[in-house]
Amino acid sequence: MQFEDTIRKIIEEKCDDYFLGIADLSIAKNDIIEQGESFFTEYPRAISIGITIPYAMTDELLMNNTALYKETNCQLNSITSHLSILLQEEGYKALSVPKAGKVNESTFISLHKLAANLANLGQIENNLLITPEVGPGVNWGTVLTDAPLEAINP
Repeated sequence: MQFEDTIRKIIEEKCDDYFLGIADLSIAKNDIIEQGESFFTEYPRAISIGITIPYAMTDELLMNNTALYKETNCQLNSITSHLSILLQEEGYKALSVPKAGKVNESTFISLHKLAANLANLGQIENNLLITPEVGPGVNWGTVLTDAPLEAINP
């Protein structure tokens, strides 16, 4: 619980409206996990962080708003890097999975969406992670780790 409070403070320095969950990747049966099985043996858990996109943004506006997408990517990169460093200072392996520029995700499910799904933050439908609260209006970031973190229930 103490580490969860620390995570939340780090996130809240960068944004107000967010999602947070921890996924156990060792139980996942997915192409991403299976292809990198040895890698995920080293990093069996994922901290999933989502930043909510402003509600007024329609899907079409969001897809064409590169500045907003870049801004939330920068926020996520900053948060995940900070958490990764914190975990490493505590003696754990940690890897911040970087947010790339805008990519066509129509042909695959990203590790970010998979981790959020495994952390029970939403359901994957048509290559989108749909949250009960805001639908697909969330940009996701991930930290992989071997820290013995307990699941955070959303």
